[in-house]
Amino acid sequence: MRFLKVCSTVVGLGLLLILTSCSEKETTRDDTENFIVDLQSVFANAYMSESSQILESFSESEPPGPSLSSTGSLEASTQNLRALRAPFGIDTLYGTWDYVDIQGWVHVDPDDPENAVLFTWTYLDTAMDDHEAEVLIDSLEFYEGTADTLPTSIWIGINSDDNDIAWIKFGAHYVSDEQADSVSLVYRIINYFEFGASITTNVDVDVEIDTTFLDSLDFVGTVHLWAENLETDYGVDYRFTRNANDTWQFVFADSRDWRMVVNLSQVVETDGEDERRDVTGEITHNGEHAADIEGYIWAPDDGNHGDMITIIFSDDTEGDYTYVSGVFKGFLE
Repeated sequence: MRFLKVCSTVVGLGLLLILTSCSEKETTRDDTENFIVDLQSVFANAYMSESSQILESFSESEPPGPSLSSTGSLEASTQNLRALRAPFGIDTLYGTWDYVDIQGWVHVDPDDPENAVLFTWTYLDTAMDDHEAEVLIDSLEFYEGTADTLPTSIWIGINSDDNDIAWIKFGAHYVSDEQADSVSLVYRIINYFEFGASITTNVDVDVEIDTTFLDSLDFVGTVHLWAENLETDYGVDYRFTRNANDTWQFVFADSRDWRMVVNLSQVVETDGEDERRDVTGEITHNGEHAADIEGYIWAPDDGNHGDMITIIFSDDTEGDYTYVSGVFKGFLE
């Protein structure tokens, strides 16, 4: 399953919490609507930021070397580990590159900066104003294996008109030439927004797989995602864990003390390739019980079996939330 699919799963988990957030008397409809807006804006406003515009302009210019078109994506970062290896990869790009009309990217200085790569070009913002942009790839460190060399650390700085506006930091730890047991990525828009993602596993992960670290047949470990609006101090945190006994736990929390924990059992019934798992969980607000979650799901989703997700609120009323079952099934397919 692709990492981008995990991101859509994250949104679905947020929606489940949103839709159940009216269970306590102190939570009004206005509270819920504000929560929805703030949750969405944490990501939406970052996407519209100047640094995102610069990265989009950079990718459209087709810079030399490995693609950086989705630098903010953990999947995109891990896909290019092979292409970034030294001494036959990124070290051939060291120095300064300037974008020249008609010619494209020109290697104007192979010696400065030393052991780093600087791209400079002019980009147009949404108001069609010119800006002098820079992307610096620096702080490169490598794992020296027996047959290959792979990056363990990469820092990317984004600058506009001599102002630092964002940075991205990538890290990985390898157990062999072919396998990593942890990967991390942090993307910060200075004074505005921070997004982070990390994967840790106690099962070897093949870095040559260009689709995902989250093959549910092999992955045992934790995926951690977080985002924070630095202007409003509102943040969200997601953790997805697959245990060695093939159970799953999904935890969603935000900075306003909402927390949802959902557990998927081991397979309890099979029908051909279809597998049923029981679902249990709890929603709390400020540490107080707000609702219970129970039901079951079938995966893969082939339409042959029905799912059931029920929310039981603290006042003993119930709601059918079966349509959110796809949130969890995305990890199992």
